[in-house]
Amino acid sequence: MNEGGFLLEEKKEDKRFFRLSFWWVEHRAVLKRLGYLFFILVDVFLLLFVFWHFLDAFAISSVKEERAVAQMVAYGQSDLNTYTRVHKAHDLIAGRPQVFSTGGGRYDLYTTLQNPNTDWWAEFTYSFTTNNEQTDSRQGFILPGEEKPVVILGIESITPLVSPSFSLETVRWHRVDHHLIADYQTWAKDRLAIIALDAQFSQETYTDGKTYGQTTFSLKNETAFSYYDLGLFVLLKRGSSVVGINRTTLSAIESGEKVNVTLNWFGTLPSVTQVEIIPELNVFDLDVYKSLSGETTRDTRTRVFR
Repeated sequence: MNEGGFLLEEKKEDKRFFRLSFWWVEHRAVLKRLGYLFFILVDVFLLLFVFWHFLDAFAISSVKEERAVAQMVAYGQSDLNTYTRVHKAHDLIAGRPQVFSTGGGRYDLYTTLQNPNTDWWAEFTYSFTTNNEQTDSRQGFILPGEEKPVVILGIESITPLVSPSFSLETVRWHRVDHHLIADYQTWAKDRLAIIALDAQFSQETYTDGKTYGQTTFSLKNETAFSYYDLGLFVLLKRGSSVVGINRTTLSAIESGEKVNVTLNWFGTLPSVTQVEIIPELNVFDLDVYKSLSGETTRDTRTRVFR
């Protein structure tokens, strides 16, 4: 009885399978066509979708979008211009030019130059003009926040030089790299601690009766660095007014070294109440630093810019 029931159930399953198989065989072609139709419809929809977006982007909404982009660019340019104005280097400020006669038809031209920028230093070329004649161009540099003398010494002229003017011909700006120098003021102070001591001016007389001037002072390098070609401006003052200018160079000075310097002045000697010594050193120039024993250029750069 149970065996007969099992056979009956198996026949029912065979009949269902047969009916499904027969239906599939009978309708397979139709289903295949429906599948093709479905994929065609999907492709057509995608093509229409893409076509509509291209049409909208390049024809319908293009004018509005171009206007929106133009507005965004304009806003961006405004922000960029504002940033540039705030962070750009401000012009160097020149003082009143002066001319000093040193006798024998020779003259010194002098002015001051101030850098109002704390994040920029500059290399520049300059000249003076006097008696409608322009001097040859000279080169100089100025550190961030620095005020320094700018001079041309020993100009020869048959006629007296009067009414000088000063011209900055080119200025090349360099921004302080704060990735290398986090705090410029502290960094520069550690490299520019070169102190002038006991500066004096005196007049001496030759055996032939001629008088010349002499400036003496001591210079101490209180930095951890040794330098080549240290420039020194020597200003003679009467009260607060500069009445004479000279410049000399020390070929080298070691860290911690103290040297005595003597500078003679010939020709016309002014009345002097004060002597000011101003060192000139481009601390951004690796060539002014003396390398340590066995040190490579890369090692020097690492030691300096830290």
